[in-house]
Amino acid sequence: MHVTESSVIACVGNIYQAAHDPTLWSQAVESLRTLFDGSKACLVRIGPERGPDDLIAPSNDPAFQERYIAEFADEPNIIEHAVARAEVGTAYSDVSFIGRETLRASRLWNDWMAPQDMYGGLTCKLAAAGASTWFFDVQRGRNQTPFDAADLELLGTIAPHLTRALEMSRQARIAQLVSTSLSQLPFALMAVDAGLRILARNEAAEQILSERDSGLSERRSVLVTPDLQSTARLQRLVAESCASARGLPGVGGDLLIVPARQAGDTGALAISVGPATGLDSPTIALEPCAILIARKVSQQLPAGFGEAIARFFELTPQEARVAAAIAAGQSLKQAAELIGIRVSTARTHLARIFDKTGTSQQSQLVALLRSVQVTLPRK
Repeated sequence: MHVTESSVIACVGNIYQAAHDPTLWSQAVESLRTLFDGSKACLVRIGPERGPDDLIAPSNDPAFQERYIAEFADEPNIIEHAVARAEVGTAYSDVSFIGRETLRASRLWNDWMAPQDMYGGLTCKLAAAGASTWFFDVQRGRNQTPFDAADLELLGTIAPHLTRALEMSRQARIAQLVSTSLSQLPFALMAVDAGLRILARNEAAEQILSERDSGLSERRSVLVTPDLQSTARLQRLVAESCASARGLPGVGGDLLIVPARQAGDTGALAISVGPATGLDSPTIALEPCAILIARKVSQQLPAGFGEAIARFFELTPQEARVAAAIAAGQSLKQAAELIGIRVSTARTHLARIFDKTGTSQQSQLVALLRSVQVTLPRK
């Protein structure tokens, strides 16, 4: 097999493109199959809860691939045993590592490999994390020249790039999962630079910024508050946090914004500012930034509060109604009248609520119950 330097460079380029765009992994695997003049090639994850996305094999017959998932995904096979024994980063010939006779006597080879013209391959264990392992495999058919030492050396050269790209893809996916999860939090989360320019935000932040008189808004992607004094204080907290991100003094702080329109109301916006952490070293690709968390504070309880505390503290529906009324500022007598029960019954419920929440006074109970608000799903 004659392989040109340009074809290897192009193949490695496809691998790194796939690291940034998971939809391109199929194209990258196909380019590897072509590079090695293989009949089949695949990128596989083995481990718990496997599904169709854990086998990327663009040259496979779809019917056979569906059969693999149905029949072999939960059944250890001879290839997987070999991968488990191999070192991460090791490239080997399955015929020599497993043994030709042993391989061809296996159910996997007879039911899966041979029918798809997979008569001898090269495999590389790319990564292992927890119970999951990833490997790349390329096969040649019955009428093709078997892989030789030069082919094995070529895979050994490409393997580190595959490993690196796979890890980049995993980290990007993890970051995407975290980002998606953060977008569902019941409070606003933003990353801002020292000039209050918004670098990133979740959906709750979008909602607060779009609401009139919420206490925070943006002008040309820059955060502003209703008054110059609050904006100046926010600017100082953010600047301190950005300095802290570079190892300088400053830890940020908290700020309460009460919009003028709501001055006589209990509605306000509580803001916490702190340094962005998680970077092991400074990077030219990201300027110093701070993390800002904003949440509305109000005497009014959010929708679904009673159901939330019922689940959280394992309260009965009636106990949850009593607890929610007390958290809203009602006396025990008022709570009983509101719910339509006797005061003595409400007192019995309160005793059980104290027991389930580990409190002994109504003031303690109110403080504890209202702290559960942050766990409520965002509407």
